[in-house]
Amino acid sequence: MSDLHLRVKLVAFRDAGPDFLDRSKKRLADLFPGLYFSFVDGEADLLFFASGGSEREAVDSLDKERYCLLLADRYDNAYAAATEVMAWVNRNGFSASLYSIDRAGKEGIMPLYARALEARKALTGQKAALVGNISHWLVASSVPAETFKKVLGIELLQLDWDVLPDVLSMPAHKEFLETFTGQMEKGLEAEARIHGFLKHIIREHSLQGVSPECFTMVKERDVTACLSLALLNSQGIAAACEGDLVSLAGMMVMKALTGRIPWMANVAMVEENRVLFAHCTAGLDLVDNASYPTHFETDRSAALRAEIQMEEVTVFRFSQDLDSAFVSEGKVIGRPGHHFACRTQVEVDLPETALFRLRDAPLGNHHLLIPGRQKALIDCFLRLLQPPGA
Repeated sequence: MSDLHLRVKLVAFRDAGPDFLDRSKKRLADLFPGLYFSFVDGEADLLFFASGGSEREAVDSLDKERYCLLLADRYDNAYAAATEVMAWVNRNGFSASLYSIDRAGKEGIMPLYARALEARKALTGQKAALVGNISHWLVASSVPAETFKKVLGIELLQLDWDVLPDVLSMPAHKEFLETFTGQMEKGLEAEARIHGFLKHIIREHSLQGVSPECFTMVKERDVTACLSLALLNSQGIAAACEGDLVSLAGMMVMKALTGRIPWMANVAMVEENRVLFAHCTAGLDLVDNASYPTHFETDRSAALRAEIQMEEVTVFRFSQDLDSAFVSEGKVIGRPGHHFACRTQVEVDLPETALFRLRDAPLGNHHLLIPGRQKALIDCFLRLLQPPGA
């Protein structure tokens, strides 16, 4: 049995007999052998139009609070019926997309849709935490806990500094020291204590994501969280910098969708044909030739300088309300070492339309870089989040 599963409601003309319905079920299974279909009478992920005369049954099966894929066979006026229903969907503020069997196969939408549904289900019930406050300069990167819950199904906690242990009170974390010790001249005991502090919070609250107010630690305790966040990201815990909740949401979604946590980076420069992305906390699984100089903005403690091991990338960022997003595929064309930006840097060639959006209609500073060409999968997931009538 395939791991990718879709619940299907089969709709056909009123007097369709068991033999006709069974043939339609077999046809669907034969056309998409990599998927497992369970045929249901109730809540479905997919309406499969087997014939004309099915419009009323299809309309009665739709839920205004849930996106649904409308898939139409090529025979027996099935696509004509689906077209009628799609017109009704648009007029009445429902959320759906219409695909013919042929188009669905050509574009590979079915496994993408199943993966998006699987990711949506995986996110429900996960927990994340803001440690401290959102950094004051992030004026477009706060997300209320209610929005996290409503849109993604994730419970967001805010953990104030005064209810937490002192950031340097934990023992130096052994795993951290084993990962980083010996790779820079000075010791990393304070940074290892920060890692112990964050691991304690993650364990105590059963978190899948965390975003600390990093600069408070740098300012008050002269220590960064950069290396700890890089290590956490490589271990499957989404760890965003600076209390950025928009980025944290995106990182958790990308982990659920792709199995990898993306690199959270500043848009350091948008030029005529490229974007410079830079930051200091890429997951160790995404980099090579790592070194650990001081933190860029403060020249204190330690940060990550490394070569990002991506060639084709997808750049992603949610809007502040998590109801839209920037998504663009691109290609890494350089790994510079500019003195004016955070330690880890890449130059990415993006389409002209994407460059225009980043210059003239950005959703914020931090963007996420995911390995590979993931736009079709991400777009499919975003449809599940669309409010009715969007």
